[in-house]
Amino acid sequence: MNLYVKFVVIGIFVALLACLNPLVFAQTQVYTNKLGMRFVLIPRGNFLMGSPESEPGRQWNEKRHRVVLSKAFYMGETEVTQGQWKKLVGFNPSSFSALGKTFPVDTVSWNDCMEFIRVLNEWEGTQKYRLPTEAEWEYACRAGSDEAFAGGPITTVSCNDPEPALFKMAWYCYNSGLTDPPRDFKPHPVKTRAPNRWGLYDMHGNVQEWVLDACKWRSFWRAKVGVVTTTYTDNIVDPLNKTGDRRIIRGGGWYQTSKYQRSAYRSYYKPGVKRNSLGFRIVRMP
Repeated sequence: MNLYVKFVVIGIFVALLACLNPLVFAQTQVYTNKLGMRFVLIPRGNFLMGSPESEPGRQWNEKRHRVVLSKAFYMGETEVTQGQWKKLVGFNPSSFSALGKTFPVDTVSWNDCMEFIRVLNEWEGTQKYRLPTEAEWEYACRAGSDEAFAGGPITTVSCNDPEPALFKMAWYCYNSGLTDPPRDFKPHPVKTRAPNRWGLYDMHGNVQEWVLDACKWRSFWRAKVGVVTTTYTDNIVDPLNKTGDRRIIRGGGWYQTSKYQRSAYRSYYKPGVKRNSLGFRIVRMP
């Protein structure tokens, strides 16, 4: 077989692989911006959002439904770090600023995040950066899993016992300060736990993450408090809830139990709220 024929055969083989399993190739595509932030290409697709009624720790507003995401997007490989924030904006707002530039930025409001993204877009001469939608965030967090975590099911809601599917993947109350020294809870550097199947770090734990969606906080019909949106509907395409005076947060914090680390867990704050457990990651459209 001559060299030309070999190249043709290899080309056909690679093309066939791409057709049979495009995720193999999508997972290896990474975009790095001028700030040094890395983004992983997440393929378009559909998934079951929310949680089954049998899932321990489940909330009333996690109705399971199918969501279609019609466009691929780049998801931040990590939460925005203190170093990245300071390099762009010129100061570090974090309550844990002494810990170092590789730690996630914290104590930023939703409004602050939107301003950071505005400046980043202006700096790069684009409009492609934004916060992820709630659906995009959960889709990327799950990375194909229909369990409570990207790594498996939930087995405990206590800080006293390790969660097998979470321990190697997340900084949460059990491993972020319960011992050595005791009760010294704090965030940790990004990318120091295992990534999910799609190459994303700290989707569970470390800091909670703002997303783009607005929400209401009380269901008057059910007299229940919690995230209230109109987007938890079967076969909805590219959902984004725009009504309500609160903003949704996803992912658990470094001080919280595994219940709050679940992929389906939803919570909220007013857009001006700042907490030392609150950070964010961003997406970039192709």
